[in-house]
Amino acid sequence: MVTGRLSGAMGLGLAAIALASCASFGNTNAVKEANELAISCRTEEALAASTQASSGETLARELAELQKVVILRDAGRLEEADRALDLRNQRVKADAQTRAETEQAVEQSVADLRAQRTDRTGQPLCT
Repeated sequence: MVTGRLSGAMGLGLAAIALASCASFGNTNAVKEANELAISCRTEEALAASTQASSGETLARELAELQKVVILRDAGRLEEADRALDLRNQRVKADAQTRAETEQAVEQSVADLRAQRTDRTGQPLCT
């Protein structure tokens, strides 16, 4: 399934939400790179890679915007994550159902990222 390869630790939920939003793929390699950096606890580099992927109206932009929320939550930067998610929801004019589905997908993606980190390092959180 394409969304699984694109999203990695981000979870299929984020990829499904992003696919519903746009048709063009864009720079999904930057999204994958950001994922790897987040798993390796390189938060600032992960955020920079995610920002790089977020230009244009593409699947990569949608994934990168949501990925930023996941990375920030994983790092415990909840206020920043909430602001980023609010901005994204306003931009796409998300209704209550879409907001709830996005929230669930973000939560699952944080859990997926931590599970991948645990598999690689034995620890779910960055120290």
